[in-house]
Amino acid sequence: MKKVIILFAILMASSFSVFAEQGDEKRDLVLEMLEVTEAKKNHELVVESYIANFSSNPSLNNDQFKNYFREAMSWDALIEPMIAIYVESYTVEELQAIVDFFGSPIGQSFVKKSPEVNQKATAVIMNNIQQAMSTLQTQ
Repeated sequence: MKKVIILFAILMASSFSVFAEQGDEKRDLVLEMLEVTEAKKNHELVVESYIANFSSNPSLNNDQFKNYFREAMSWDALIEPMIAIYVESYTVEELQAIVDFFGSPIGQSFVKKSPEVNQKATAVIMNNIQQAMSTLQTQ
């Protein structure tokens, strides 16, 4: 019985080691993907775009709100949960394909155009939110 327990313990330890190595590989691929997609830069541009759009609301157009929003939505506040989501959601093969795509000329074109596209999309979204808020306030 003691030998069975020892064998089971060895098998479990080696299984956890394989999962840990795969987790490390996935994490490394996620970090590479975030780098090649310039995710931090684009994230910061989106946050600033939201702040600019919120500024049209007098109750949100103050340094206290802007600083709070920047802190709550900062890259440092969101990076670890986002890495965990990518690690949980994608296989090693999928992450490698994503890195390969965004490292390609077409992928880099997508990355370079994303800030402008995101800024325009944010403006559309904020406009719709403001219209919805106005409609709700008049009802």
